[in-house]
Amino acid sequence: MADLPTLDSPGADPQAGDFASLRRAGLRQLERLAGPDWTDFNTHDPGITILEQVCYALTDLAYRSAHPLPDLLVHGAGDPLSSLHSPAQILPTSPVTLADLRKVVIDVPGVQNAWIDTVDELAGRFDADRQEISLAPAGAADAGAAVLSPNVSELRLRGLLRVCIEKPDPTVFPPQGDIGAEAARRLHRCRGLGLDFDEIRVLEQQSIRLGASLEIDGQGDAVALLAGVYQRIAGYLSPRVRFYALDEMLARGRQVDEIFEGPLLEQGFIDDDELARIERRSTLRISDLIHEIMEVPGVLAVKDLHFLDGEADALTPAKDWVRRLDAEKTPWFDLALSRIHLEKNGLRADETLKAAAIEAYRCALRAAAPVRSSAAERDLRLPPGRDRQLARHPSIQAQFPAVYGIGPAGLPSTATPERQALARQLQGYLMFHDQLLANQFAQLAQAARLFSFHDDTSDSYFSQPVADAGSLGLDALRRSAPAEHRARLQQITEDPAQGDDPAGPRRRNRFLDHLLARYGEQFHDYALVQPAADGPPGGPGREAQLARDKRAFLRDVARTGRDRGIAFNYLEPAGDDNCSGLALALQRRLGASSADERFHLVEHILLRPLAGDTHQQGPLLRAARSRDPYSLQITLVFPDWPARYRQREFVAQTVREQTPAHLSAHLLWLGPEAMRTFEAAQADWLQQWRTHRLAAWGL
Repeated sequence: MADLPTLDSPGADPQAGDFASLRRAGLRQLERLAGPDWTDFNTHDPGITILEQVCYALTDLAYRSAHPLPDLLVHGAGDPLSSLHSPAQILPTSPVTLADLRKVVIDVPGVQNAWIDTVDELAGRFDADRQEISLAPAGAADAGAAVLSPNVSELRLRGLLRVCIEKPDPTVFPPQGDIGAEAARRLHRCRGLGLDFDEIRVLEQQSIRLGASLEIDGQGDAVALLAGVYQRIAGYLSPRVRFYALDEMLARGRQVDEIFEGPLLEQGFIDDDELARIERRSTLRISDLIHEIMEVPGVLAVKDLHFLDGEADALTPAKDWVRRLDAEKTPWFDLALSRIHLEKNGLRADETLKAAAIEAYRCALRAAAPVRSSAAERDLRLPPGRDRQLARHPSIQAQFPAVYGIGPAGLPSTATPERQALARQLQGYLMFHDQLLANQFAQLAQAARLFSFHDDTSDSYFSQPVADAGSLGLDALRRSAPAEHRARLQQITEDPAQGDDPAGPRRRNRFLDHLLARYGEQFHDYALVQPAADGPPGGPGREAQLARDKRAFLRDVARTGRDRGIAFNYLEPAGDDNCSGLALALQRRLGASSADERFHLVEHILLRPLAGDTHQQGPLLRAARSRDPYSLQITLVFPDWPARYRQREFVAQTVREQTPAHLSAHLLWLGPEAMRTFEAAQADWLQQWRTHRLAAWGL
């Protein structure tokens, strides 16, 4: 079919899928080619009959090509979108901002709210004359910069974070496990590259007790009204972050890319605007509380509202209108010791309402508590494709009129040998047309393979024998057994030259380039510097290796795109499944796969001075390159002997392109002996660091 115009080729008939249009185009072509030698273009002519059969088959090909994309990509019971990532797979990222990290902590069951701030504390001193860094003496943070000599400056690290966690109402949600430890585990699984957590703390609760007299209208349920007052007060003191389902976010008018921005949470989606408005309170105001209570339907007036101080058996009204909160605690509405009364026309409601209202309030909070949703509920999936059996192509010979003697009915037993030979001759002639059509249907059926990064073959053209269940006798026209015929047919289809031709792998690479372009990626620079051990440039060995590297990159593209700025989890042993997103992206872009090509990424912030360093004698670091060698810096340690890294400028360029912009990356090249020494020291240090941090987080 290579000589026939395609439906999207220049000059193609816009109605090429229509039988009449195809027949007219075929007749025009016959008139141009045959000239005066063939003037009978009527229906009874055998040539016109052949043309009509081919046109009919082409309409079937056009019809199948117009099937929905999932139908074109499905094959049997497989996933038609295995090479097309869903929104929940490709759009979310690991935490990038402090708000993203805050969401991760709030997603922990049992966490009411969380706040994450940067740490600004004195970590040491830098002596510019001696190029030394030493630990700051005790109390230096309060002494001020005036005591420093002109050549000694403070070392304040960037990249350290403090996490504060708020617990929910313990009378509604009893403690279930150590939420601080679980938050530490989750945070370290998505720790930013060059960042670390200085403190992760669950805050204690500060009891807030209120006394009030409220005038109500008496038209509704007093228990429900009082429970509503409790909810408004508790929501003011300690607002709860709401989780939304995917359909709720879509109903709110959010676009898909907005919804999936940031980390994917287990309990649903958090509205960024709502989260930004929920700030940690430092003061409580009676005026604000009055406003909240007046929002409850049925409350006519707040006759009196005040804070209560003292012990349970001796509570006294406070006179202050503004109450400052303890910076190391979070406010908690103590219902048991609060005194909120309902009145109607001077009559006070019975005290027994309180117990029922408290229970109604707690039931409402439990009903509104988020629950973990399934992966399917947090994603958008296209409907599954329908297997249309696109490769099925019944031979056009089965549709010919019976008079031709080539259909299932064949020739009568009285047919002469000459007549039988003529029928066989026509069948052999039609086999060429049939084979071209069968190959086109096979090509369409293999679209999923062409646009897949899971298929490791280099095939790009596909074929299939012309189908015959035995009724047409086509097997007798073939010179080999069916299996041998199929293999030979595929060889001719893919590689007509039957030699060591890189055309097939090169074509397959173009399909992979298309998939890479969907993610804004390209491998052109890498192709230029690929090691010569894979064969000459443009050869099949180089093309096949390039295709393998592209597939490996595409298989991990969701992870590398999501985790490029994420460090490894030092609470777990390092390994192939526990490495930084940047390291994985560099491995795929550089094609590093063997043990000799392994490189290491060192985060300087993990080498920072710690409290235990006060026991060391002398400076912490000599010959320091800069005043602050710890903050937002990484070093990549490469072996200097593999052929893959001989193009050091390409390696450096790739590192610059892939490293997050806020980090400074340094490259270090080591020989075999120096690399072994480094790896041994690093393994020992990582083990000690892990032990130290696990103890710090109580894990």
